[in-house]
Amino acid sequence: MQKLSLLFLCYATLLVADDYSFDFKELEKIEVKTYEYTGYIKGEHKYQDLNQNSPSFPSKNKSNMESYFGEAFLNYKYFYNEFTFETEFMANYENIDFNEEDTYTTNQLFTNYKYNDNHQLNLGKKTATWGKGYFFNPIAFIDRKKDPTNPEASKEGYTVINYKYNKTFQNELQNLTFDAVYLRTTSHINEDFYNQNSNTLVLKTYLLYQDIDIDFVYLYNDKLPNKWGVDFSTNLQTNFEIHGEYGRSDDSLYSYLIGLKYLTDSDLTIISEYFYQNKELSKTLSFWDNRYMINKLTQKEPFDILYFSVYFKNMYNFDDNSQQNNLGLIYTKIKNLTIDFSVGKNSGNSRSEFGTKLVEKFTWLQLKYNF
Repeated sequence: MQKLSLLFLCYATLLVADDYSFDFKELEKIEVKTYEYTGYIKGEHKYQDLNQNSPSFPSKNKSNMESYFGEAFLNYKYFYNEFTFETEFMANYENIDFNEEDTYTTNQLFTNYKYNDNHQLNLGKKTATWGKGYFFNPIAFIDRKKDPTNPEASKEGYTVINYKYNKTFQNELQNLTFDAVYLRTTSHINEDFYNQNSNTLVLKTYLLYQDIDIDFVYLYNDKLPNKWGVDFSTNLQTNFEIHGEYGRSDDSLYSYLIGLKYLTDSDLTIISEYFYQNKELSKTLSFWDNRYMINKLTQKEPFDILYFSVYFKNMYNFDDNSQQNNLGLIYTKIKNLTIDFSVGKNSGNSRSEFGTKLVEKFTWLQLKYNF
């Protein structure tokens, strides 16, 4: 009986085959795209109440000011056999208290040659985006510094020669990737990197070992102290990730972070990072002190209100007890358009980091269209 049923099923399949026939000749006519692009256009407006305790206040001598920002971003890739040509272009406009400025930046412009699945070569201006931290990256030695108040902002890369080796395995060590990056600095190339008229070689080894992402980085420069660092990231549960980074130079400057990302059953995302930099390093960066904590909480569709998300972000300086708080609302019902509105406040005593910011309170509106 089973054989008869199987024979009947095969016969029935042949009878209806014309309805589901597949013409391979038609498939050959389908044109494979040789390029792809993504981008966005965004505009921002800030209304800012000024802080009379700020050292910069006398230069303004008024209670408030307004700022306008515009940004256009385009990423374009062209594919030709084993080659990929990629570029990122960004145009910015800002009007801060009636002072206008336009900037046009080529973030990336490089060629990727993929010899096979294991070997690749990148040549040109490229953004590395190294590190596991969301707000800080102590081991991002060949990246421009991330702004913790706007960590997702696109950043300009450096002109490099980058060889990449990649290998997958079927054991506890699941993946191995090795990067060797050469970066030359002159008055015309990478002039704002580390030190002019120098040569830099950076080696990075990435391991995926028992579901733990690990990076080891070493930077050699023929004029200035060398650097080394390590990072890691792993999921303790599918909704709970922890990560960390440690970076150090031969002249005893170092920094590290430890952080987590947790998604609750109610779609509340929690990102927390503790960041430390020693006193000598803090003098070279935009932050004043040594110990910082950033927490960001984002609730998707609160009270089942569709297309809305609310978020709260706190950046806290442990050394002077000053802080910055932001409370925001995101609306996404309109296709490809994100509307982000928030209010913020810097607080602290008259000698603290956030207590002496020029802006004390602000309201911020951003419209971003992706394409």
